[in-house]
Amino acid sequence: MASLVDRVAARREAARSADPVTMEEFGYLLGNRNGSAVKTRTGVTITEDRALGITSWYSGVRYLAETLASLPLHTYRETPEGRVKRADPPWLARPDVEMPRFGLVEFLMMSLLHRGNAYAWKIRDPNNGRVLGLRALHPKRVRTGQASDGTKMHEIDNTVPATRREVLHIPGLSQDGVLGLSPIKAHAESLGIIAATDEAAGRFYGESTHPSGVLSVPQELNEDAANKLRDEWTRFHQGLRNRQQVGVLSKGATYTPISLSAEDAALIESRQFGVAEVSRILRIPPHKLYDLSRATFSNIEHQSIEAVMDGIRPWAERIEAWVNFDRDLVPEGNLQEFQLDGLLRGDFKTRMEGYGLGVQGGFLMPSEPRKLERWPHIEGSDYLNRPLSMGQIGPDAPAAQPAPPMEVPA
Repeated sequence: MASLVDRVAARREAARSADPVTMEEFGYLLGNRNGSAVKTRTGVTITEDRALGITSWYSGVRYLAETLASLPLHTYRETPEGRVKRADPPWLARPDVEMPRFGLVEFLMMSLLHRGNAYAWKIRDPNNGRVLGLRALHPKRVRTGQASDGTKMHEIDNTVPATRREVLHIPGLSQDGVLGLSPIKAHAESLGIIAATDEAAGRFYGESTHPSGVLSVPQELNEDAANKLRDEWTRFHQGLRNRQQVGVLSKGATYTPISLSAEDAALIESRQFGVAEVSRILRIPPHKLYDLSRATFSNIEHQSIEAVMDGIRPWAERIEAWVNFDRDLVPEGNLQEFQLDGLLRGDFKTRMEGYGLGVQGGFLMPSEPRKLERWPHIEGSDYLNRPLSMGQIGPDAPAAQPAPPMEVPA
């Protein structure tokens, strides 16, 4: 790497008009200024933009970011009787003048998925210092370290020092407890293989010299005759309109189709490997990347629940943990929580059967399923049923009450 930098510097000093650095090398130099580019052994430089050019990666990060951003995020207060829902604070209801809550959560997720760290600048009331909003702060603008006393320090744009009072920092999976690991860097080689496979497949279709077949004749042909024979065959048999036309050959000519070699066929099939690899990295089922080869009617619902439990829930709890830890955002005794219930719901029949068991079992009021389904409230439905066929036993069971005497009409 040092030799490459020296070579670029030498050319600049010589003021030469042509720079021998390739576009690949230039992209590496430009991206590596912010620590975002990784040169892989395949020769492909993996950056955030290059990773997003991989269809399976783009589909996966979009699913995680947009799904989490679309979830309801509510504020609660812990009381002896349980959680009580409270009004959302200003920074959650409207994080910034140019960004709604959806945009902020989506930005935080994209930062975590590509850089391993997410940052937001706290916008405070100049009069009382209360946090009124959160402004998106791109990770490439921030350098994070730790002081000798354990305090986390940030430097923005190499000039502005900041602490947790000014900046909300959400790290991803971390080895030191300070900075999160960049998924792009950690899996650069795997993404590089996928990107190289895509490029090889593109060259195969765009620049391939692989012929579809060979026309052969017993006699020797000059160049003009060979071109004329090929052009006539192409004119009568190329394209969708002519694909069913009967071929006619004379003077002993024969046509031999050429199939793909095993190596070329393996190149095409290897693109499927990239979907499975991205699925493992992001921890979401392949069907969320629109690979339905292993999805069936009997397992698709459970795979969708698995996507929420293994893919969405850990990210939701990570963001909740760091937001709730910050007392500037969430006061003592309060908490923020994403609502995952809607993603875990089964099909209509399964939901109705579950609601029926809850209402009949006496632990759901008839009004609660209607609220979960967002149906209008019905007056007089806030009560719990008590199954009359059940009795209570044990030391805490109340004494049995004698049945009231029956009145016999005269």
